[in-house]
Amino acid sequence: MIRNRLTGFRMMSLIRSALLATLVVTHSCGAPDLDSRDTLEQAADPLPRPPQASSAAELTRFPFAIVDAAGVEHRLSSPPSRIVSLVPSATETLVALGARDLLAGRTDHDADETLATLPSVGGGLHPDLEALVALSPDLVIRFAGRADPTTPAQLDRLGIRHFAVRPDRLNDVLEVVKTLGKLVGRGERARALAAQIENELAEVKNLVKGQEPVRVAYLVGGRPPLVAGPSSFIHDLMELAGGDNVFADLTSRYAPASLEELMARRIDLILVASGTSSGLPGRMPVRQVPQSIEIPGIHVGGSARRLAGIFHPEVFR
Repeated sequence: MIRNRLTGFRMMSLIRSALLATLVVTHSCGAPDLDSRDTLEQAADPLPRPPQASSAAELTRFPFAIVDAAGVEHRLSSPPSRIVSLVPSATETLVALGARDLLAGRTDHDADETLATLPSVGGGLHPDLEALVALSPDLVIRFAGRADPTTPAQLDRLGIRHFAVRPDRLNDVLEVVKTLGKLVGRGERARALAAQIENELAEVKNLVKGQEPVRVAYLVGGRPPLVAGPSSFIHDLMELAGGDNVFADLTSRYAPASLEELMARRIDLILVASGTSSGLPGRMPVRQVPQSIEIPGIHVGGSARRLAGIFHPEVFR
């Protein structure tokens, strides 16, 4: 019997500490995987209103071929009808695209009330494969990366199609929206949603244009703490919102930073997610932000606005 192999990612209060340990390990082996950031709590904002489009205009032409974030080419002759999404931000996107009826399963980390009646397969990484198989999916959406090599291998063995996504940067978030729309036959609607998000980001960027950048760092906790580097979507958000990431010289998305290095970087603000202990001395300029900032999904426009309001409150009076 296949047992649930969820090992190291907390549900609510427990997932963060285990995640940090995993990030430290992957950093020691190279650029760390942040796939599991997507398993954090969902954004508190309501889902964007799905852009309206006529059914004729939004239908994807099948069959077609598409390459996923793992480099695997998929040839689809028809849209999937039973999707198990292991990526909460992808699940959220499908709901926003009006494809809730195609979802057959979710993870424990999907907080949207409209998904409460869907069966859960556990974690986004190392899900309960027995529960997943029982849902008879014709498509599984999963994280691309090295954090969970077991799941794709098992899905291959079982003959279950799986499509990998990896929203590392802000541009990746937009591409994932459009890709998911194409997969479920809602390409026009997805392009409209991506354009809506792009407009939100552009508006924030325009509002802070000309403002003196605030020197900032983003910590995901840990001892020593991990900081966001230049190849992360959190870096993109901070820079777009009028911040200057003091760790923009890192060579990986996230890396550990000592207290001495934090103090030497002349930081105006150190950002941490709410409910997270930075472990830093009280004299350090620590500011808590919503945990939704750490989710690379359809709410990134709202996340950018929140950060801009913190960096440049005078613009948002």
